[in-house]
Amino acid sequence: MDKLQQAHQTRRLLAVTVLFTLLFAGIIARLYYLQVVKGSYYAGVADDNRLRIISTDAPRGEIRDRNGVVLATDVPSFDIVVTTYDLKNPEEELTVVAQLSGIKLATLQDVVKKAGVGPYSPITVARNVSKDVALKLAEREPDLPGIQLVMSTKRSYPLGTLAAHVLGYTGEISETQLQALRADGYVMKDTIGKDGIELQYESLLRGEKSEKLVEVDAEGKAIRTLQEQPAVPGQSLVLTIDSRLQKTCEDLLGNNKGAAIMMDPRNGELLALASAPAFDPNKFISGISDQDWKTWTAQGSLFDRAISASFPPASTFKVITGTAGLETHSITDRSIIYCGGGLTVGGRLFKCWIWPDAHGNEDIHKAYADSCDVYFWTVARLVGIESMDTYAKKFGLDKLTGIDLPGETTGFVPTPQWKLSKLNQPWYEGDTMNMGIGQGYVLETPIRDISIYSSIAMNGTLWRPHLLKASVDPVTKAETQTVPVVQDTLGVSTNTLNIVKKGLNLVTKTGGTARIQVGNIEICAKTGTAETGTPNLYHTWMVAFAPMDNPQIAVLLMYEDSPYQRSTSMAPLLRKMLAHYFDLYGGKNGSN
Repeated sequence: MDKLQQAHQTRRLLAVTVLFTLLFAGIIARLYYLQVVKGSYYAGVADDNRLRIISTDAPRGEIRDRNGVVLATDVPSFDIVVTTYDLKNPEEELTVVAQLSGIKLATLQDVVKKAGVGPYSPITVARNVSKDVALKLAEREPDLPGIQLVMSTKRSYPLGTLAAHVLGYTGEISETQLQALRADGYVMKDTIGKDGIELQYESLLRGEKSEKLVEVDAEGKAIRTLQEQPAVPGQSLVLTIDSRLQKTCEDLLGNNKGAAIMMDPRNGELLALASAPAFDPNKFISGISDQDWKTWTAQGSLFDRAISASFPPASTFKVITGTAGLETHSITDRSIIYCGGGLTVGGRLFKCWIWPDAHGNEDIHKAYADSCDVYFWTVARLVGIESMDTYAKKFGLDKLTGIDLPGETTGFVPTPQWKLSKLNQPWYEGDTMNMGIGQGYVLETPIRDISIYSSIAMNGTLWRPHLLKASVDPVTKAETQTVPVVQDTLGVSTNTLNIVKKGLNLVTKTGGTARIQVGNIEICAKTGTAETGTPNLYHTWMVAFAPMDNPQIAVLLMYEDSPYQRSTSMAPLLRKMLAHYFDLYGGKNGSN
C-alpha cells in the first residue's frame, strides 16, 4: 500500500471515528436531557399512565326538623364516569352509554368536551342512573375501558311535598353557576342546592369530596388503591320547623293558593312556613317530566307565597292605622267616631263592609272588634298620608324581614310622589282612606304581616324570622346553635301597643269578627278581606298571637283567590292552628 492510499484510509477511519463519537455524544446528551433535565416531567407522565385520582362526592348533610324528623337525606345511587385517556374508541363507547342511559350521544360528547379537566381525570357524564341501567352497564364494563360505574348518593325527601318551599331542592350545577364556583371545587354534573334551605346553606350542607389514588392496568381498570382521603360529609342542619305543625298548616291550605305560618314571637323561630300549591322536590332528582313541569308552572307551585308574594293586606293593616292615630295624637282610646254604614268624601260614598247596616258609635277597641272601615277611614284622614307612610315604614313594609331563605321580597308603601311619577295622577284623599284599611296600592307579604303582629305581641321588639336552629359537625357531632337576632324595634309607646292589643283581643270574643276560644287562653287576632278587582273573589287573611299577656305563638293563614267570601269564616281554621300548638307545647315553655 503506497503512502497515498494509507493517507486516504487514515482520513476515512478518522471520519468514521468522529461520526461515531458525535453520535455517541448525541445519545449521551439526549439521555441526560431525558433523565436529568426532563426526568421529573417524564416520571409524572409515566405515573399518569398508570395512576388515577378518583374523586367522589361527599354525603350531603341531613336536614331535620326541631324534633329530629328527617326532612332531607342522601340515599345510595350510581353515576357513570368517563376517563378520556382510557377510551379506545370514544364514539363507540359513548354510544353504548347513550343507548343504556337514554341520554343523547351528542349530550354525552358535549359534557366530555366542556369538562375542562385533563385526560386522566374521570368525568361524571350521568348521575343517579337507575338500578336497571347500572346492572346493564356493569355487564358491559369489561368491553368499555374508558367507562366506569361509580357508587354515589342522591338526595331524598322522605316526607314528599311536606315543607317543600322551605327545603327547596337540589339539581345539577348550571354553566353559569359553574363559572362562578369552579374555584370552590365544583365541576360539571355536580349536585348543588337550587332553592330553599338547600341553596341558602349550600356551603354547610355540601361537605368535601373524597380523593382516591389508584393504580390501573393497561386497560385503565383499577388494580389497587395507593392512597385515599375519605370524603367529609356536609354538616347536618336542625330546623326550627315542627313537621307536625307544618302538616297542619299544609292540610289547612289544601288545594288552595295561599300561605300559612306559625312563629315564636319571642325569638323569631318559624315552627311552620307553608305555601300552596306545593311540589315534590324528589322529582327534581332524576329529572322532571314535561307534564309535571307544565302543571307546576300553571299553578305557580314553585312560587313561595309565604315570602315572595305581596298582596293588599286588607283589615290586618288596621293595626298600623290605629297606631299612627294614637302616636300622632289624632285620636285617643276614648275618641268616638260614628259609623252610619258609610262615609261620603269628595262626593263619593265609601261603604263600610257592613253596609247597608251600621256600627254606630265606635271607640278604637270596638272598631277593631267590628273591623269598622268608617272608623279607620276617618283615622287615616286625620293622620294624613305622610304620617301613614311613616308608620307603615316603622312596621317594616318596605324592608325585608331577613328570613334565611332566598327569594324574599318586600311589601310596598305608596306615596303621592310615587303615584305622580308612576301613574301621572295626583294623590287623593280617597287613596289615603283606602290605605287606612289596607286596600288601594299598599302591599304586604305574609312573612311581613306575621312579623308585624309578632312585634306588637312583644311590645315593639321584632325578632328576625329564621329557620336554622342549629348545625351539627359531621365528625365531632357538636352543635352550633343559631343565636336569635333582634331585627328592629318599632319605636312605638307601650301604651299605644296595649290599646291595640286590647282591641285585637276583643276580635276573638263574642260579637267580634273572629270568635276563637282555646281553653282559657286570651287570644289577639285580626281578620282581613281584600278585593281582587274580580267580583266575589277575594284574598282573605287572618293573623293572631297568644297568650295576650305572655305571647308564645303567632299564626297566620292567607288564601289567594280565597274559597271564602269573608275572612271571618277562617276563625275555626286558625283555632285549629293554635289548638295544635298548645296541645303539643302547652302554656308554660312554648316552643323553647
